[in-house]
Amino acid sequence: KFSLTLYQTCPVHQQIGVNPFSIGNTGLQPTKHTWRKIIDIALIADAAFVKPTIDHPLRQIIAWVLIIYTVLVSVTPLLTTEQAYGGDYTATSLRQDLVFALIVSLVFNAALRVRSLAGSRVLLNFLHGRYHRPLRESRIFMFLDVADSTKLAEQLGDEQVQSLIGRFFFDIATPIAHYGGETHRYIGDEVVVTWTLARGQRQANCLECVRAISRLMHEQETVYQKRFGVVPRFRAGLHCGEVVAGEVGDDKREIVYFGDTINTTARIAAYCKDTGKDLLVSQALLDHVDLPKGVAIHSLGPVQLRGKRDAIEVVSLSFPD
Repeated sequence: KFSLTLYQTCPVHQQIGVNPFSIGNTGLQPTKHTWRKIIDIALIADAAFVKPTIDHPLRQIIAWVLIIYTVLVSVTPLLTTEQAYGGDYTATSLRQDLVFALIVSLVFNAALRVRSLAGSRVLLNFLHGRYHRPLRESRIFMFLDVADSTKLAEQLGDEQVQSLIGRFFFDIATPIAHYGGETHRYIGDEVVVTWTLARGQRQANCLECVRAISRLMHEQETVYQKRFGVVPRFRAGLHCGEVVAGEVGDDKREIVYFGDTINTTARIAAYCKDTGKDLLVSQALLDHVDLPKGVAIHSLGPVQLRGKRDAIEVVSLSFPD
């Protein structure tokens, strides 16, 4: 539908002498070559809009080109008294061009700012009203924090360690998004990431995300050493279960999750410090996820976590590669 609309509204063929559609008495009759073009554009639109990822800048460029082109084709005729690009085409004035460019820039920058503050999925959920009423969901949570942040603050100073943590969160946003994670919240030196159970268990996305972050930090060692004189380490705890999600707040609305799953995940992440392990996962999560290849596993047995009445099975994972 997007491709068909784009071609129908596109008047450029009037200037270049190429008409991708042949119009008959029965209406729109796309040629074989046209269908190939439609499929190509549809694939590009799908890659750019339906499955956007941070680590694919080419997709973002394609998305912007398509968006800007569509807006230009649709809005430009409204700014002039003549048919844009038609036989009676009259060039727009500099003032009209500047006003149009300013409006488009403001709209898209505002949209991007709102998206960056709320997150794309959260923003869509707000618009859809998905969590207007409390909703029970099965989710995977990961609490990931910068190890020894207190020592780093003493070593680097508050401002420098804040820059370090900010850079770390900025870098790991790429693998988190790539493996379908949603950044739920930043809490000091800790980030809370969540997946729906189906998305997180698919190809072990939640575990592959941790492996990707580990590899990224290894690749960025030189960069961190040069800028901060230290390479940040991280610890992570993962768990899954049912939670109740809903919107809260008025002047600042937010989607929050309630339930024992959240508390248990936080306790597992805190237990990393007690055991000296970098990655701890509940057995309940492993029961839903097929372990990726090359993962070393070591069971810690039933563990009595702080603040928990019942012991739970906790497993330590590591990625030798």
